[in-house]
Amino acid sequence: MKPSRTLFILVVVFALTMLNACLPAPGAGLQEGVAPAGEKVKLTVLTHWGEESLLKPMRAKLDEYTSLNPHVEIDYQTVTFDQLLTKITTARAAGISPDVYHFYNLWMPDFVEGGMLDEPPSDVLADIQANYSPGSQSAVSYGGKIWGYPTELNTYQLLYNKKMLQEAGIEAPPATFAELKDAACKLAIANPDGTLARSGFVLMPGWDSGVVHPFLSLLWSNGGEYLAPETYQPLFNGPQGQATLQLYVDLIGEKCADPSIGAFGNFVEGKGAMLIMANWLRATLKDAFVDGYENVGVAPIPTGEGGVSTTLQYNWLYGVDSGSKNKEEAWKLVQWLNSPAGEGAASPIGDYLTSALGAIPSRISDQQALADRLSDEFMTAYVRSAANARAEPVLRGGQEIKTALQQGIEAAWYGQKTVEQALNDAAAEAERILAENR
Repeated sequence: MKPSRTLFILVVVFALTMLNACLPAPGAGLQEGVAPAGEKVKLTVLTHWGEESLLKPMRAKLDEYTSLNPHVEIDYQTVTFDQLLTKITTARAAGISPDVYHFYNLWMPDFVEGGMLDEPPSDVLADIQANYSPGSQSAVSYGGKIWGYPTELNTYQLLYNKKMLQEAGIEAPPATFAELKDAACKLAIANPDGTLARSGFVLMPGWDSGVVHPFLSLLWSNGGEYLAPETYQPLFNGPQGQATLQLYVDLIGEKCADPSIGAFGNFVEGKGAMLIMANWLRATLKDAFVDGYENVGVAPIPTGEGGVSTTLQYNWLYGVDSGSKNKEEAWKLVQWLNSPAGEGAASPIGDYLTSALGAIPSRISDQQALADRLSDEFMTAYVRSAANARAEPVLRGGQEIKTALQQGIEAAWYGQKTVEQALNDAAAEAERILAENR
């Protein structure tokens, strides 16, 4: 999403929120967030899990809940990830907000400042504080308050095609920037016209997380910084940031990578040999990886000179809309989804994440109850990487800063700007966004 478009949406949301504050609340005269006695309660839940393989298992969980609570009816709505933020903000502006959102934690500051989120009840807060790691609690907190249930946590690692590396005579996955470049150039295959039939290293242009998250993982592994602690001043345009982006530019210039054919599907289909990607791709790899799931290798993020392998972690959470007329029932549903189904059992969300999605659940008891699902080579590597993970900073304007960095990186990829100019321009835009949100 373009920064100007995001800002426009948030301005609309803010204006309508102020207008709504002057109008009677829905169901005025009733206890807030409680439906009249004997009335059927309809809850609308919005997520981005819309693919058929993800839709059926979640609907089964929700059907289980309504069978246990026959007074509740659930309308489960899904959109693609790139449409989720727009759907949430425009629906609220139109006065037709879902009761429950599943959303990316980077959006939380704008949602909180816009008055969109309901504060969790005391029993929900107590459960989160007792059963989630400090990191997961921090990931769903803003302004000193927890705003929802942490669900999946995701980190990034280097994925590689074991078969391709073996055929190229590469004995081990690359552990450094220099090794990454060398391996990518050995693995790339060119067509007669000079285009790539196979990328040595897959790029993912056009998708903010696909561009920025791998870059930040490499930047941190090169001893660099994204934003300064507390002040959030941009630091990604420093020497380490320029060296990290130069690695990409060198790969493209030497025909070892090509953004014009970039997408994680190229790795799945055998059109790319290596990729820095999050663990949620596991379900797709198990079903569709060209050389079989057993040939998917996972390695730590390669390091720059003197760096320590570090990965980025981001989280998702369930929250409830502050304007819902059924907030009490909405929180009951969210709590049920994220609570153990029985003594020593996983929560419905934990079961869903590790089966349908192949993701790592945030709840500690889920990680324990589902240890067998998290113990294959792929998942073990990602679980281990959490020890060297750094959380994506959650701040007002964070999405816009991320978009500015994405645009700068892509400008360098396509030769529209030098590495230095691309990062300096992105940093200047980040400064503007910070000043605007201060």
